Amino acid sequence: MALGDNKRRIKYALRLAGWSYENGNRDKLKRDAASVAPSEYQSEMDGSLFCPVCYTNLNRVPKQKEHFSNGREAYFCHLAAYKDIKCDLRSSRPEGKRYETYEEARKAIDDENLVIVDGFIKNKPELPDEAGGEYDETPVEDIDGPISDVPIGRHRGESFKLPSKITTVAGICRNFDENLYKYYYFPNQKYSIQLVDLLHPVEEIQEEDDGPKLYYGTIERTVHLGEHKRPDNIRMTYLKNNQSCVHDFCIKLQDKHQKTHGITDASVGRTVIVYGAVSDNGTGLCFKNLGWGEFALLPRKYDELLA
Repeated sequence: MALGDNKRRIKYALRLAGWSYENGNRDKLKRDAASVAPSEYQSEMDGSLFCPVCYTNLNRVPKQKEHFSNGREAYFCHLAAYKDIKCDLRSSRPEGKRYETYEEARKAIDDENLVIVDGFIKNKPELPDEAGGEYDETPVEDIDGPISDVPIGRHRGESFKLPSKITTVAGICRNFDENLYKYYYFPNQKYSIQLVDLLHPVEEIQEEDDGPKLYYGTIERTVHLGEHKRPDNIRMTYLKNNQSCVHDFCIKLQDKHQKTHGITDASVGRTVIVYGAVSDNGTGLCFKNLGWGEFALLPRKYDELLA
């Protein structure tokens, strides 16, 4: 089950006093609005909260309480007055985005609403000659990939040849709130899908899966194996998993590989995002043999977006 559901798919609202759907400039809204989570709602915000996708007004339900009587958290929803305005965040079962023409798809790429991902960077980029010292983040998060034939046309079997990117998960994590509602096409997908619907919680995984997907999980503990704690030793970073059939779930990689991504003994409680396959690991499951660009810690300020 991916992250999005029919109640909590709107992870934040755009707040801008004085703006209106009917008369406002959308570029101004996107540029000047503040992001407000459901937990940050205050009554004086009514009338100035807007959907980050269709830009119509939002309400928080319930208004005065943080939780429903059954314990479910408050959430944002669209106003009935705009029920005829199409928005993918209204749907409990989003089907992905298809495009009428090549020009429409290309414009979506140019407007940074669509990202065609050919793959993720496998090896750590070389340190530029002019840079001094060691770096922990890639200086280039996107590399131009090949022109890809992607099946995102409106009609069955219709595909478009479009420019692609070879990227990193770190690039997705940066400006994560903005990326959450962009459409991504990953290798072998049938159509482009919003990032919010591509993220799978590790805590719900029960079995191996050879098909690489985008996952997110919370670090519960991490152990640098070996008596002398050498950088080449394996570090086992255990992620929260609630399934009784899974003894444990971990990221199984060399310590030096994880350390360059900020994963150390001090990383307990952090959220990590991984693009990879789920493999068997004795009585548990794991991510292993991850490429350099296939995992990253999510900045703490975005944790609530994955709640």
